[in-house]
Amino acid sequence: MLLGLFFALLVAVFWSLGEISYSRLARNVERANVYFYQYLIRAIMYLLVALIFNASLFGAFSFSHFFVFLPIIACDLFASYVINIAVSNGKLSVVSPIMSSYPIIDIFLGLLIFKENIGVVEILLSIVIACSIIVLASRQKKTRNAPHPLKGVIFSLCYMLLVAFSVCFEKNVYIGDFSVFELYFYKGIVYLLTSGVFMLFIGLTPVKLKKPNKEIVLGTGITPLGNIFHSFALSFGNIVIVTPISSMYSVLTNILSRKVLKEKISFAESMCIGLIILCTLSLIVLTII
Repeated sequence: MLLGLFFALLVAVFWSLGEISYSRLARNVERANVYFYQYLIRAIMYLLVALIFNASLFGAFSFSHFFVFLPIIACDLFASYVINIAVSNGKLSVVSPIMSSYPIIDIFLGLLIFKENIGVVEILLSIVIACSIIVLASRQKKTRNAPHPLKGVIFSLCYMLLVAFSVCFEKNVYIGDFSVFELYFYKGIVYLLTSGVFMLFIGLTPVKLKKPNKEIVLGTGITPLGNIFHSFALSFGNIVIVTPISSMYSVLTNILSRKVLKEKISFAESMCIGLIILCTLSLIVLTII
C-alpha cells in the first residue's frame, strides 16, 4: 500500500508538469504534429519499459492477451486525442480540475466492481464536485487564451470519463495474472502503429513535419512518465486511494497555469475550482483513514 501511495504522489507531480508543457505545445504547434510526436514518444517509452523489465515479451505476442488490454489502450488513445482539444480551447486552470475529477467515477466503480467501501460523505463530496463542474461550464466566456471555452469543458469531461474507465479496466487486469510490463508492451505497439498513421496523414497533407525540439519532447514526454507511475500505483494500491491522490495534480497545475500561462480567473470560477480541489482532498483523507 505504501508503494501505491508513493507512486500516486509521483503521478501527481508528473501529470501536472505534463499538462503545463502539453498546453503550451498544443497552442503553438499544428495538431497533426502534436499527435504524431505524442504517439511516437509514448511508443518508444512504453516499449523501452517492456524491454528493460521483461524482454521476453517481444517474442511472445498473444492476441488473446492483446484483447484483454484493448479496452485500456482504446480509452488511453481517445483520452490522448480529446485532451488536445480540451487544453487548446479552454483555460487550463479550469479544464484541469474537471479532467482530474475522475475519482468521483472510480470511487463508485470501485464500490460496484471491486467491492471497496464508500460512505454517504463520499457521495455528497462527489455531488459537490459534479455541481461545481456544471457551474464552471455555464460561466465560461470566450477569451484569447480560451477561444471556445465551452468546447474545452465538454472535452475535459470526456477526458475525465475516459480516464475513469481506463483506470477501472486497468485495475481489473492487475487482479488477474497480467503485469504492468505486458500492458506497456501492447500499448507501445499500438502507439507505434498510430504514430505511423499520423506520419502518413502528414505526408498526404500540406502540413509540414516539425523537427523535434525541447518544447515537443517536454510537451509529449512528461505525461507518459506519469502514466507509467500510475500503473505501478494501481498495481500496488486500492483504486479508491490511488485515484484521488493522483488527481491532485490539478492543484499544482492550477497554480502553474496562473504563473506560467498568465491565465485570469474570476471569483466565481475560483470558488468552483477551490470546491473541486477541496472535495477531492477530502476524498483522499476519507479513503486513507
